[in-house]
This record gives sequence, C-alpha cells and structure tokens, in this order.
Amino acid sequence: MKAFLATVGFETALVAELERARHRARLRAPGVVVADPAETGTAGDDLVDPVFARQVLPDARAVRGESVRALAEAAYALVEATIDGWPGPFSLHAVTIPGPPPGLASRVELVGRELLDLLGSRRRRAFRRHVAAEPAPSPHDEARLLVQLLALERGELLVSAAAPRRLPSGGLDLAPWPAGNAPVAVDRGPPSRAYQKLEEALAWLGTEPRPDAVCVDLGASPGGWTATLLKRRARVVAVDRAPLAAPLARDARVSMVIGNAFTYAPASPVDWLVSDVICEPARSIDLIGRWLEQNLCRHLVVTVKFKGQSGYGILDTLPPLFAQIRPAFARVKQLAHNKNEVTVMVRRSP
Repeated sequence: MKAFLATVGFETALVAELERARHRARLRAPGVVVADPAETGTAGDDLVDPVFARQVLPDARAVRGESVRALAEAAYALVEATIDGWPGPFSLHAVTIPGPPPGLASRVELVGRELLDLLGSRRRRAFRRHVAAEPAPSPHDEARLLVQLLALERGELLVSAAAPRRLPSGGLDLAPWPAGNAPVAVDRGPPSRAYQKLEEALAWLGTEPRPDAVCVDLGASPGGWTATLLKRRARVVAVDRAPLAAPLARDARVSMVIGNAFTYAPASPVDWLVSDVICEPARSIDLIGRWLEQNLCRHLVVTVKFKGQSGYGILDTLPPLFAQIRPAFARVKQLAHNKNEVTVMVRRSP
C-alpha cells in the first residue's frame, strides 16, 4: 500500500488522479489517500507522480500501540531490516495528518526519537549512517533512504522505509522535506505573499536564478515574484497592464513593460519565465505551450488557477507537451502555498 499526502479538501481530486493511473485509491484520513496499483504485471506501474500529492509513503504499513514505546517497537520491527541493508545514509520524518488532535504532533516526534534510540542501541553500525532530516538534501539526491512515520491518531501510525526512485520526468518520487512541504522563510519585503509560491517552486526545481540571469515575470504586478527574483540579483522584465509597487519599479535591474502578458515574447530566449497571472486554466496552458514549444526560456514556473474542482482534466494535456520537448525536469504539483491552483515547473536540459 502507498499513502499519499495532499492538501485537505483536494483528496477527491487525488483519488480520481490515482484511479486514472490504474491505482485503487481511497480516502484514509484528512489529507491522506491510500492506494494500491492495479494488477498489470508491468514493472514500474506503481511509479506515479500525482499532481495533488506532495509526498508518498511507499510500502506503507499500519502499526498500533497504546504507548510511545509500543509504537516505536512496532515501527522498529518494520524498518530495521531495510535500514540495516541500505548502504548509504538514512533520515527520519515524523509527521501528522493536517490539523491533528492536540498533542499528536509532539507524540509522533517522541515515537521518532524512541525509534532512533532503538536503532542506536540495537543496530549501531547502521545507525552511524543516520543523517538529521534538516537541512534537507537536494530534491535530486538519490542516496538517502527515507523513513517516514505518519500519525493518523494517538495509537496508530503508517510506517514506510523506502529508497527514492527517479521519475521519468525528472526528480524523485520522494520529496526530501517532511510531508513534502518545502520550507519557505518569511520575507517582509515583497508587496504580497505570492512570493511563497515561487520560493517553494524553486526548492522543488532544485535550482534558482543566478545573478544577472534574465527573467520574464508575466502578470508581475504588484511584484511578489519580481521581488523574489531581485533577491537573487537577477534582471527582470516585468510585464503587466498595471505597474509594479514603487520600490520595485525604481530598481535598476527591472524593465517594466506595460502590456499584455499573453502576447509578450522576448527578442531572444531568456533564462527564466515565471508567471502567477490570474486567468482561465486554458490560457495558462496555452502560454506554457507557446513558451516551451518556441524555446523561449530555459526554466519555467507558472501557476494554473482553477474555479471549482471540475476542470483539472486540462492538466492531462501537459505530459504530451513534456514528452515532445523532453526537458531535464518537468513536474506539476499543488504546492503547500497553492490554493485552488497548481504550479508547473520545467527545467530544460543544459
């Protein structure tokens, strides 16, 4: 059984997505969907990368116990052989369902510490390979085994110990952050909180604009994403019918273009295209297709926004586009800072 972690309220979208990928899926808890691949007999059929899941617990198994010690012992019995046989480092994530009952987060953390103590006393050689979960490795680090404890309730956990696997579209099936939530530092500088989405997307991409990189920000006003790019000393072409916030507009690295984000095209390919423009999903998909098919950018981060939960099928048009251009990395995710929207992230081959 696999357990997928999603934003609360989008479990139905995740179940539908998994069923289209030939998995038998069902809601297990708020923000948690469990699934088994259909019997197809084809290697790799269980390797999926759902848009509406930020983390997966492969080979997840339930354990129960009345005490922290009992839960840790049960988890130890499931994972010690995998850890002992893994040649590289391992890390442990202890997380809860979203909005957990009081005390559940601290309880699962205690279970995690007790599990590490058991490994340290009973599997000393293997325990020497333990690496603290923070700071998280790159999203493209295949060397680190990930042990996950997911608290469903006070006396029940889902336990998983798995090696990350490389996805055909780039990246790994396991996110390196607890529950798949990339850390985003609070920044009081940008004029809106939209900067959080771009910061999170850059973490998933495993790269960011270099100093003096040429970036186009479509639908830039008031400038949350432009500010994020400037923080990295990039040069920004900000395109919008409305101006940027005054401090950003005065920055010498910003070129403001008052115009239509959907018709703008650079004179030559740029390093980055980013866009958080508000529009119908089809317009965002068309924009993504034009910039990628015409090779107008080397990296792309675009949000696709929805009204209601009935239009997600349009996202199925993206995999054929990615197959056509064959980038080094192409993923579509509902990030932790997305609302009823998803983020498309693409990195072309060098």
